[in-house]
Amino acid sequence: MRNWMMLALFSLSLSAEPLSKGERDQAMSHLHATRKQVLDLITPLSAAQWNFKAGPTRWSIAECAEHITETENFLRGLIEQTAKKAPVDEAKRKAKASAKEAAAKAVLAQMTDRTKTATAPGEIRPTGRFATKAALVAALNERRDTTIRYVETTGDDLRGRFFQMGPGREMDLYEMILMISGHAERHLLQMKEVMAAPGYPKQ
Repeated sequence: MRNWMMLALFSLSLSAEPLSKGERDQAMSHLHATRKQVLDLITPLSAAQWNFKAGPTRWSIAECAEHITETENFLRGLIEQTAKKAPVDEAKRKAKASAKEAAAKAVLAQMTDRTKTATAPGEIRPTGRFATKAALVAALNERRDTTIRYVETTGDDLRGRFFQMGPGREMDLYEMILMISGHAERHLLQMKEVMAAPGYPKQ
């Protein structure tokens, strides 16, 4: 009986492979770095700069920052739900094993390619949810801290579970973690585009 129980526990440990230290470090480093870059950009902005729009259909820096903040919980929620409910797919894991580093780099490259447009789902579009910049910064920090803590401590098998992001775009859950930080970097670039637009306030 004891041997059977030991074998069962051993099998369970094999079925849920945690992230490697290198994978955790890579994700946490990028999550920390992109948050710092966003905060460094928005902290000194005046109200006029914060709310400036280059056109009636263009987002302000405030709206970009709100979208980053709302997307954090949205994507992490998808990751955590999928980690709990989706079965591990060993065949897909093995198929990606030799190219997983290249796939991770591709996720970050795709997210920061501003030549390709994307439309945000309604639930994460900016609507003026935060009354002040300070309130937004507090929410962004709290949500990013939660994401970093999840990456640092999770035992979920993020490489063996997959999510269909759209037609022909399936990602493992670790790649979706990188997508969170890549998404922040994408909209950081958009903020810089706002700052470079004609009419952007000098102060």
